[in-house]
Amino acid sequence: MQNRKSNKKFKITKSMAEIKECHYCCEKVVSIAKKCKHCGEWLNNGHSSKLKSKSFIKNVSKYLLEISVIVIGVAITLSMSHWLSIRNEKRDIVLYLDAIKLELEENISSLDGIIERLKPDVRYSNYLRSHDKKSLNKDTIESYVHIAYEIEHYTMFQTTAFEMLKNSGTMRLINDKEMLLSLWNFYQMLNSTSEILDLYFQIRMEEFKKEIPLLIEGQRADIPMYYYYMINIPSIMMWSCEKALRKSMEIKEKLENVKI
Repeated sequence: MQNRKSNKKFKITKSMAEIKECHYCCEKVVSIAKKCKHCGEWLNNGHSSKLKSKSFIKNVSKYLLEISVIVIGVAITLSMSHWLSIRNEKRDIVLYLDAIKLELEENISSLDGIIERLKPDVRYSNYLRSHDKKSLNKDTIESYVHIAYEIEHYTMFQTTAFEMLKNSGTMRLINDKEMLLSLWNFYQMLNSTSEILDLYFQIRMEEFKKEIPLLIEGQRADIPMYYYYMINIPSIMMWSCEKALRKSMEIKEKLENVKI
């Protein structure tokens, strides 16, 4: 009887003394322990699962918070970068438009000069075309000789500032699209006027060359550059330049009121 009790007690003690490994830290703990004395983790599966679930949620929340902060930071950085880029581009537009205003003033001055130079040519042309060749007055013809034989190559118009604006890629930020279209059309007109002036100069030179032999001999034609003036080229040139002048003044006024 005593031996049986002794064996029973030994079995209970042996059960309590059984050792197992903690499945978190792999340290040895008694089998009946509910919590690891080494790592502090609960060894009860249900309780441990809840803790692990809470820990997972906590970690995910922390991770999402960090990601949110990064995303917001990147968004703010990109937004600021875009804002600064737009601000710099608008500043550049103002500079380009100011340069175009100065360029327009130079072109207006050039057009004024060309028109003044063309006025005597137009008068001479109108005089020849309004009279029969036999009824032309010699004294009147004499007063136009220096006009007829004057050869002058006209100053080219300035277009650099507008070309810089076109190539800048900032034209999209100009709100007044009608003004922008007018500006574009005006510079096309200016280029056409420049080409017409070149042609005008070439034709004038060709007619002048025909009378050079007479001038070398100390003579001149009875009616200098007669056929050149009879086809009314000066009047055509005057019309083109006056049109370009009116348009340039309109554009200059619009540029004063443009909003960026």
